[in-house]
Amino acid sequence: MEKFTLLFSEYLLKAITMTENFLAVDFTKEINFEDFTSNRDRLFQLIDQISQQIEWNTVADETRSELNRQIEYIKKLDDQLILKLQQYQEEVKRDIEKTVRQKDNVKGYNLSDVK
Repeated sequence: MEKFTLLFSEYLLKAITMTENFLAVDFTKEINFEDFTSNRDRLFQLIDQISQQIEWNTVADETRSELNRQIEYIKKLDDQLILKLQQYQEEVKRDIEKTVRQKDNVKGYNLSDVK
């Protein structure tokens, strides 16, 4: 059982590291959201499978509280990630609106009259 608990903790730390690294990335550069989300999803599926193998009533209280602390930290990182993605969505939305307005402005020009 100790092996599963250690493995569970190790994968939680990997999830924390993965999310922190992604939060540190500048979204204005080319980002592969699909890779991040699919890798993170697979990691959380593993974490879920491992957690089902652990007999939680046999795990020491201090170990359980440490694991809960890591899980709570992941939840805080998720909140930060959602906020950053929402900000990025707003930036992309503004860029699209700006491009559409510029396109509409160009439609009004009749270049055939230019000598």
